[in-house]
Amino acid sequence: MDDMEIYRQLGKNVARLRNERGSTQAEIAAQIGLTRASLANIETGRQKVLMHHVFRLANALDCASIIELVPASFDFSDDVQPITTHGSPLSQQQHALVQRFVQSAGKR
Repeated sequence: MDDMEIYRQLGKNVARLRNERGSTQAEIAAQIGLTRASLANIETGRQKVLMHHVFRLANALDCASIIELVPASFDFSDDVQPITTHGSPLSQQQHALVQRFVQSAGKR
């Protein structure tokens, strides 16, 4: 699975859950601090998503866990670069949690 397929699958899950809850893109976007256009791009897999937005999406969509949003399983190709984070700095503990999450999600 290429990296962008992860975003396409996440977007499909967001759109499905949003529709199941009867919410509009504008309503969910307002709850998570994005524009409606950005949420539309996320739902179609055209926009990468920051980790804190994944958590906000999970909260806005009443998910028990962000696991409901990500693909059931995925394998990174051998030529994929190491995972890096951007934006607000993470503590060592937060970085370790992100790494554990990615590793465990990839094994499902």
